Amino acid sequence: MNSAMEDRLREALAEAGATVDAGTLRPLRAPERRRFRVDFRLVAVAATVVLAGAATTVGLLGGPGDEDRAVAADPPPAERKVTVFLCAKSSDRKQTACKGAVSEEETQEIVAKVRQVPGLKEMSYADKSAVYADFRRDFAHNEPLLAAVGVDDIPDSLRLTLAKGTDPRSVQEALRGLPGILDVREVIPVDATPLSKWDVSVFLCSPASAMPPCGAERKPDGKGSFTVTKEGKGVTPGQMEAIRKLIASMPGVKESVFESQEEAYENARRLYKDNKRLLDATRVTDMPQSFRIVLLPDADWSKMVARLRREPGVSQVIYQGCVLDSTRLMDRYGLMLPESKVCPPGRRSGEHPDPGPSPTAG
Repeated sequence: MNSAMEDRLREALAEAGATVDAGTLRPLRAPERRRFRVDFRLVAVAATVVLAGAATTVGLLGGPGDEDRAVAADPPPAERKVTVFLCAKSSDRKQTACKGAVSEEETQEIVAKVRQVPGLKEMSYADKSAVYADFRRDFAHNEPLLAAVGVDDIPDSLRLTLAKGTDPRSVQEALRGLPGILDVREVIPVDATPLSKWDVSVFLCSPASAMPPCGAERKPDGKGSFTVTKEGKGVTPGQMEAIRKLIASMPGVKESVFESQEEAYENARRLYKDNKRLLDATRVTDMPQSFRIVLLPDADWSKMVARLRREPGVSQVIYQGCVLDSTRLMDRYGLMLPESKVCPPGRRSGEHPDPGPSPTAG
């Protein structure tokens, strides 16, 4: 099944990707020195995708009791939309294939290539100035982000509507990597990414972890892959109890639960019961243990996240509101920014509103 959710899972697998190859969705046996394909853009925004009741689409879904809502994340067959982001002057040359702003010649070549894509129904050009107005409106709640992003940081883009039955992945594969193209992303309907009830997810270290906070050491190759040169260690019972007590003592915590590997695996089977390929690739040992937290209104999530990230045995800590903003930045505006710009310290839990409708340019 080639769904929008599965496509984004393939791109975003990070911690689970240490044991599951997102490119083939087959079980892997980890050799002593392992090589992984990881989307560092998503790692940069602390967006671990967990395949069990934990998170889908970079952390926006999941947790015990979210099974029914997660079903909506796989949109029914219909006309699908794809955005082709063109290279901008500020595009990161280290993490993308861009070598500067797209040239007029490259733009013409891209447009000609897009016109040859099977299943293309309509194409329109979105100028950065018009898109920037949408960006200002979409992130009016995030003044530090508005101050950090100017109109020239927004890439121009091509907005494609595909004929019914056309697989967006085939369009992405045909266009990604062409000179002048920053990224190609499917437009995901707002109601396809409902929010989880859990504001903060605390993922614990797994045995043979590939994550540096767990003691792993790895060597990147500059092309989105890395080799683990030293495996990390799993969380100990003592560390787990210390984390539990720390969460219980924190101001701003309304509710918290612990999710075991077995519970996470069963949630995965319910969430993805129609995706046999994904389930066949997933084992109980692929699932991270985690604590899930609901915050009180106006809680200082940034201090909580920073403190939990320093705790031994913690692999990653994800704040849903931050991931939501980061995901919208990538999906709607082609911007891949570090967490420090998207979610600066000091912002409160109530400052992340619901995503709202897609911008007119998108």
